[in-house]
Amino acid sequence: MTADAQRHVLRVASALGAVVLVVFLLRIASPGGIVRLLGTTRPCAVAAALAIHAVMLLLRGLRLRVLLPDSPPGPGTAWAITAAGRVAALFLPFRSGELVLPWLLRRHAGVPVATGVAVLVAARAFDLAALGVWGTVSLLWLARGSTTALGAAILLLVPLLILPVLAETAYRLARRCAAARGLEARRIARKVRRLRAALHGLARRPGRLAAAAGLSLAVWGAVWLLTWVLLAGMGHRWPLAVTVAGSAAASIANLVPLNLVANVGTLEAGWTAGFVALGIPANEAAATGFATHLWSLFFAVAAGAVGWAALGLRTRSCRVHGDPPAAR
Repeated sequence: MTADAQRHVLRVASALGAVVLVVFLLRIASPGGIVRLLGTTRPCAVAAALAIHAVMLLLRGLRLRVLLPDSPPGPGTAWAITAAGRVAALFLPFRSGELVLPWLLRRHAGVPVATGVAVLVAARAFDLAALGVWGTVSLLWLARGSTTALGAAILLLVPLLILPVLAETAYRLARRCAAARGLEARRIARKVRRLRAALHGLARRPGRLAAAAGLSLAVWGAVWLLTWVLLAGMGHRWPLAVTVAGSAAASIANLVPLNLVANVGTLEAGWTAGFVALGIPANEAAATGFATHLWSLFFAVAAGAVGWAALGLRTRSCRVHGDPPAAR
């Protein structure tokens, strides 16, 4: 079986697994229960959550500017790139939309592709580390000194700590591939070499990395606040620590490649498992998982539409003035 055929089989298996998972969770939650939660969510809670979502994207845009070494885009452009990249990452299948962010940075900020990919990798590592910190704090608060929670946090921090090692390993493997397989492999090796240089460039800026870490904690703080506001708007006023711990499990579950688009299936599975472990009834946990996820997807689409429209207007404005988009 060729490599392309193997990838196709894995994608089909992932999609089928996602469908089975969603059907199973819908049987627990009941579609009627999800619809009732969506219909009874207070409008003021939806408006507040939408505002928090916009602030969260602003924080992500600021982190993007911090991680870019030279000539970062302006705050408005960074927000639009972040919003547009996020909706693409959610809705393009099999996480292929993640690569839209480097393309947007190249098109609208003049950032080299390798630098954009390095920023994407670093941002995801910071997200995972911040998720570990928030999840651990909430679990320790609930469990009052749980060593299991501390161990989970250490595991979540590992990707950030081993990022330079992974980059170096990838570089060495690419060099061997180039030596053994000719011109195409050498092209791949050059791309990996550029990515390695970009990652090393980020590592030489500890002040920027520290600022990005702080912004990542703030980003996830906004995510938890948004979740808590939505749950309260549905009539589920769970303690904040319970909300953070349960929804952290949902975010961790997104790492499992059993979803087709928008993390549907894996997020609800992690959410349900996390909140059931914290004493919430399974049907209530599953229904709130679907409802909050659907609201979050609505916010992402609304912000993404604004972001894509703003970037389109910016591109047309640059053409009118005769300037490349990255120059403005």
